[in-house]
Amino acid sequence: MERRINYILFIDYFLFLLVRVIEVVFSRLPEKMALSLGRFLGRLAYIFFPDRRRAVLENLTIAFGLECSRVWIVRTARKSFEHLGLLTVEFFRIRRWTQQEMAERIIIEGKLPFNLTMLPGYHGICLLNSHFGCFEVSAATVKFLAMRTNLIVTGLKNPFLTRYFFNRGGRGDEETGIKTFPDKGMAKEMIRFLRAGEMLAYLADQRGDAERGIFVNFFGAPAPANEIFARLAIDGEARVLPLCTYRLDDGRYRSIFGEEIRLQLTGDQHKDLTTVSQQFHNIFEEWLRLKPEQGFWLQRKWRRKPSRRRPVKTSAESSQGLNPEAKH
Repeated sequence: MERRINYILFIDYFLFLLVRVIEVVFSRLPEKMALSLGRFLGRLAYIFFPDRRRAVLENLTIAFGLECSRVWIVRTARKSFEHLGLLTVEFFRIRRWTQQEMAERIIIEGKLPFNLTMLPGYHGICLLNSHFGCFEVSAATVKFLAMRTNLIVTGLKNPFLTRYFFNRGGRGDEETGIKTFPDKGMAKEMIRFLRAGEMLAYLADQRGDAERGIFVNFFGAPAPANEIFARLAIDGEARVLPLCTYRLDDGRYRSIFGEEIRLQLTGDQHKDLTTVSQQFHNIFEEWLRLKPEQGFWLQRKWRRKPSRRRPVKTSAESSQGLNPEAKH
């Protein structure tokens, strides 16, 4: 048993070193070359990971199958893999951006909602984000604006990579103002932070457990939602402010602070968790319709296994009379 544990740790550490080597390569290459390499790696992933490719195609079909043709869905799936390759490059390069580079690269919109985060008061702020666009650049935006925030990060099985990702904001809280916390067992502490008037940032579009019975209407189909994010906002008595960032064609990024989400509460816990989760997903759907190729479609949002599939209109059924070049 001890030998097996040592072997697993050795593999984990080797993967950690490999990631650090990749970081050096992506960081030192000229930007255009690094981004081209990222797109290429995304195209390779589309070819060599058929299960993930099927998941992306399935998700896009559920979301857009009644509006767009199969041609559009396949093309968008390929672009979404390229987007993932670009995200990988950005993840490593953003860590080295200076304040000047952030000022030149990030276009910030939504002055009034942004001002809300600067107002003193008794309410904490939930900075609502999702796996859409360039969420790492959203973190860079927070850093650039000198916001002090608590960030929930999903850990990995690899302890070396988990520690590395937890420190991705910089050399520590003193420098960046961003404190990272694991996504497990931290709900009570996060609620305490919010009630103390602090800010909490999280990616709230993660798939929920269907057995808990919290479902939302997402692109016209029921999807299980992870109610913990709604619970944090409700129990933390927080104001909710959406922030999304997406990539522009000229190499810059647009970070948009949306209008505050007014939570619709009734006092019925299950109903409130469902309603607030739906409010969040309404925003997420708006973002994905804006730039569907920059969505994170890898994980099955609606169904966990292909064997549970129900018929979904695709191809000829959903594309009759539709332009393959349909835009959203």
